[in-house]
Amino acid sequence: MNWQKPSLGDLFSFMRFDTKKTTKTPKNVSPFFFAGTWQYHDPNTNREHELEILPNYDVYLDGKLLKTVVERLDDYRITFIDRFGYHLIIKANDYRPISVYDEANNETYAIINSKKEE
Repeated sequence: MNWQKPSLGDLFSFMRFDTKKTTKTPKNVSPFFFAGTWQYHDPNTNREHELEILPNYDVYLDGKLLKTVVERLDDYRITFIDRFGYHLIIKANDYRPISVYDEANNETYAIINSKKEE
């Protein structure tokens, strides 16, 4: 009979330590998270703008419909692309949208007020 000393791996093989990293599966983002009426100030024109996002992702800027499509959507960002190819990116924290990036003007604006209806 051949006696061998078992290794620690053999002794604890039932525990199945896995060294592979697990990837986080993105959760479904509710269309209501980004929906609402958001206001921001443009310091270049010294004007307040109103950005409205509907649950169907229609976008209105100062009451005018922008022809956009959703290019990307995740927990903290929604990226629209307009008919001219410019991006409009809304960034959020865990609670609400916090900034608007307008590629056409190459400017990022902080959202200063919301009229989000719960």
